[in-house]
Amino acid sequence: MRLLAVRLQNLNSLSGTHEVRFDAAPLSAAGVFLITGPTGAGKSTLLDAMTLALYGRAARYGNDRADEMMSRHTAECLAEVDFETGGETLRAIWRLRRARGKADGKLQPVERRLANATTGEILAEKAAEMDRIIEEKTGLDVHRFLRSVLLAQGQFAAFLKAKPNERAELLEKITGTEIYSDLSVLAFETHKAKDETARTLKERLGSVMVLDDAGRAHLEGSLAEAQTNAARLQTESQAAAQQLRDQREHAGIVAEFAKLTVSHQALQQSQAGLSAEVSKTKAAAEEAKQQRAKREPVWEQAAGMAAQSEQFEKQLGESRAMYQTWAKEQKETVARREAAEKALAAHADETQALEAWLKKNAGDAELGETLPNLRVAVREWRGVFEKLAEGRKRHAEALVLQQNLGKTESAAAALVKQGTEGTAKAKTDRAEMERLTKALEAQRELTRHAEQVAGFDEHRQDLKPGEECPLCGALEHPFAKAETNFESQLQAARKLLKGLEQQHEKANRELVMLERELAKNEAEVVAENKRIAEIRKRMSELEAPTDGLLEQWSAEEEQKRGVVQSRLAGAQLNGPASPQEAEREIGALEQRAALFAKKRDESVQKRSERQKIESDIQLAQQEQEAKTKRLDELKAEGVTLRAKADALKTQLNELLGGKTLGEDRQQHEGSVVTAEKIWRETETKLNALQTQSAAAMAKLEQLEVRRQPFAGQSVPDAVALSEMETNAKRLNDAFATKRTELGSLEQQIRNDDEARKRRESGGAELRAAEAEALRWGRLKELIGSADGAKFSRFAQSLTLRQLIGLANEHLKSLAERYRLMAAEGDELDLRIVDLYQANVDRPMESLSGGESFLASLALALGLSELASRHHPIDSLFIDEGFGTLDSETLEVALSALENLRSRGKTIGLISHVELLKDRLTTQVRVVRGAGGTSRIEVVA
Repeated sequence: MRLLAVRLQNLNSLSGTHEVRFDAAPLSAAGVFLITGPTGAGKSTLLDAMTLALYGRAARYGNDRADEMMSRHTAECLAEVDFETGGETLRAIWRLRRARGKADGKLQPVERRLANATTGEILAEKAAEMDRIIEEKTGLDVHRFLRSVLLAQGQFAAFLKAKPNERAELLEKITGTEIYSDLSVLAFETHKAKDETARTLKERLGSVMVLDDAGRAHLEGSLAEAQTNAARLQTESQAAAQQLRDQREHAGIVAEFAKLTVSHQALQQSQAGLSAEVSKTKAAAEEAKQQRAKREPVWEQAAGMAAQSEQFEKQLGESRAMYQTWAKEQKETVARREAAEKALAAHADETQALEAWLKKNAGDAELGETLPNLRVAVREWRGVFEKLAEGRKRHAEALVLQQNLGKTESAAAALVKQGTEGTAKAKTDRAEMERLTKALEAQRELTRHAEQVAGFDEHRQDLKPGEECPLCGALEHPFAKAETNFESQLQAARKLLKGLEQQHEKANRELVMLERELAKNEAEVVAENKRIAEIRKRMSELEAPTDGLLEQWSAEEEQKRGVVQSRLAGAQLNGPASPQEAEREIGALEQRAALFAKKRDESVQKRSERQKIESDIQLAQQEQEAKTKRLDELKAEGVTLRAKADALKTQLNELLGGKTLGEDRQQHEGSVVTAEKIWRETETKLNALQTQSAAAMAKLEQLEVRRQPFAGQSVPDAVALSEMETNAKRLNDAFATKRTELGSLEQQIRNDDEARKRRESGGAELRAAEAEALRWGRLKELIGSADGAKFSRFAQSLTLRQLIGLANEHLKSLAERYRLMAAEGDELDLRIVDLYQANVDRPMESLSGGESFLASLALALGLSELASRHHPIDSLFIDEGFGTLDSETLEVALSALENLRSRGKTIGLISHVELLKDRLTTQVRVVRGAGGTSRIEVVA
């Protein structure tokens, strides 16, 4: 996995939009670069943006606090990372918004998206799906990313100085291997539960009680006897209950028959009285109908008179309405005539003023015909005028471009020469570097040989002529009495080795600086060539005119201008200086011509309007006279209709006795309805009595049929029924008691059967539970413990051995003198091996601050390789810790990190140490600004 770019917007103090490109110069050419800035400026926010985009959580926080990353007083924040993995370039995006795009809006759900950065294809838009795809393609979840890309060097510094038990916890936290503790606790707890299950089954099986054969036989005999007695009691109880029901029914039938006989006789007496009442009410209803029939001729006469009276009233109303309408129309006619007379007076004044204006501006009458030709002449002048101005502009620009082209070509040639010289020097420096590397390896081999020879110096004194050497088995020992001082040879070899190492480091630094200068020179040459191409392209596109063509266009422009000025002079206007000014003057003339035409049309319209107003006045006068005559006629007609209507109302009042036709009709109709209602109600009551009498007779017949089975039997009294009820209850209670006893005996039989089955099956279940508890017990003995430490320490010891092996590979470059090893007897205890002191091992506490940093840095680099052994990691970021190093050790550490560039790795160091700023010139600077905000600058 290689990080190519990170973009962020409004995250913490980094408000606004920012972008850092790791795949572009100067960061891509540096190998090792510095991320620097004041404390709190936002250096770590840059790392937070990476994990936000990739995994939806900040490196320093977690999922629950990701929303706190948004800068204050902003409505949106963004984190975006481009990265390369498996030959594919992907883009991960994290975005958080507020509602309505306002800074005080409610936070909306987080948006995440993963896309192909080349094609734009969306691969995932849901968090879970995005995390799964990133882990599949990179082999890193968020925890492995934090251990392999963002190196926690500070955690390893604590790891080195910790006690063995503390080191196990730190190693578990650093490597993310908490699962081994969980498995250890799971094995312990599961065995505990399985053992408890087996013990409970064993206790439960011991508490099961089973009857012996004699007890079982006695219980079964009691059950058979109880079943026989219960059957007998049930038969007797059912017979007594049936007898009680039958006698109760007999007594009820006799009592109800006597009651119904009395009720039927009373109904027959009431029926005779209602029959006479029905006849009486029917005669009254017929009398009321006859009185209504005699009154109907009077109603017909009164209806005719009322209709005629209403007709007169209607005609009188219509006459009055028409009179009011005509009076209103006459008033409107008078108003129209007066308004028309006023309009005629005003119209005469307006017409007089308009004629005076037309006479005063008679000179503008011919402008409408002359202006179109003048407009064509100005348009021709404008085309020539603009062509001349554009030609002069392109001609001047071409001169400037020609001058810039010469300067740029000279600068490009100087850069090419400088690059050629630098390339030659780089080739020489690389040859020298290879020579020093070979010499350094040879000297290292000689030094190791000298160390071995010096290490056996005291053992040479024990060699004796003719006896075998315990190391090689030789009988001759030419160096046994040698006078050579091997220790002095060793010190000389080490001194020479140190000198070669210093030469090698110096040559390496100079070569790196030269390569940076060459990359910068190459970029500048490309930029200058691009500028040359752009200038030449612009010159070819410009098509600037020649001096002769410009003179020809100038003469043509003067001729067109003269034509326009001569025509405008005829309109008494000054000559314009430009086509635009001429067009403005023509616009003014067109407005004058349009105004004159408008006024002339208004004059014609005014004459037409005067004729219409005079005609309207004459018509209004005639209409007023006609309406006055019609009003007099309507007034006389209304007086006649009023007299006729009053005479008819007097006659109608005498005919109906002072009542209205409706009241008289309603009185007689009400009498008929009331009489008929009383007749029908009486008849309904009679029908109801007849129905009740028939029903009572039918029920008496039914009771007679039900009484037949009891013929010849005496009717039981209350005392006899009470005795029968007591006997039935006694037999029922005896049966219930016996049934309870029977149920108890049957339950004892079932309990004994179940106990026998549990005892048979409990043995097999207990044996299975004990076998399961034994299996988990063996696993607990191997890895289980209550606190999870047993399996965890074993797993951490294996992880630590792998980590030590990878870290020692980096220590060869960072501090060749030292190696890490696990202490004997405690596999989580670390020791440091001093190769310069005959491989003696000593505790980690003996290391100085700078040596501890180099050892922790080696462990951090080792963990990065351990976490990414199946998916290569080409981008590393190391946070702080460099302040403990002196200048010489710092150079060694940086050289080792720069050597990682040969493996294709890009490394970013996060620090504000001044010595690093001088040593690493390629920097990502987080610059603090006003108001608590910061900005990002990339410099080289």
